Amino acid sequence: MRVNFCKLLPCVAFAGVMSMAVSFSSAAAADTPTPATALYEQLEVFHGHVCAGSLFGARLGFAAKEALKAAGGTGKFKSNYYDLSCPVDGIQVGAGTTYGNKALVVQDRDEHRLVLTAEGNGLTAEARLTRKAEEMGLRTRDLGKKAKALGAGSPDRQKLEQEIENIYIWLKTAPAGEVVKVTMLNKKLKR
Repeated sequence: MRVNFCKLLPCVAFAGVMSMAVSFSSAAAADTPTPATALYEQLEVFHGHVCAGSLFGARLGFAAKEALKAAGGTGKFKSNYYDLSCPVDGIQVGAGTTYGNKALVVQDRDEHRLVLTAEGNGLTAEARLTRKAEEMGLRTRDLGKKAKALGAGSPDRQKLEQEIENIYIWLKTAPAGEVVKVTMLNKKLKR
């Protein structure tokens, strides 16, 4: 019997991510684990590129989901996000609430705020970015504009791109409390 590892490895990686997500629990965002590398790989494929916005969404979704699980949230999760931008894809991957399963509602209010509700018992968590995370995201945008204005092989462009990459690494690996603030609202979300 010949095993096709190219088809098997993504399934194994996904199972590993899911088992890690289920095995971790915490009471506060500061104690919430950071998402595994495989989640970010899945996000890049789903979103089509790496950007601060999609990383924000993954961190918001993952932290809110873990906080709800730790608080005893039951049933399927439903989410509301208040900005129509790249974080929406991150939320779909990080929280598992998607347009396809009708578990994600987006209201374009230019507000990076996620409200995640456990339908089984109505427990609700609100996740927002920290000021530092917001500033880092804005910095990547400014650096990206400067980099695009320079020649492709330019040493200055390479330095800017490396600085952007360092910010992405921080967004992926920083403790949850440095990136996301989660507040338990403990009431049912009205839709």
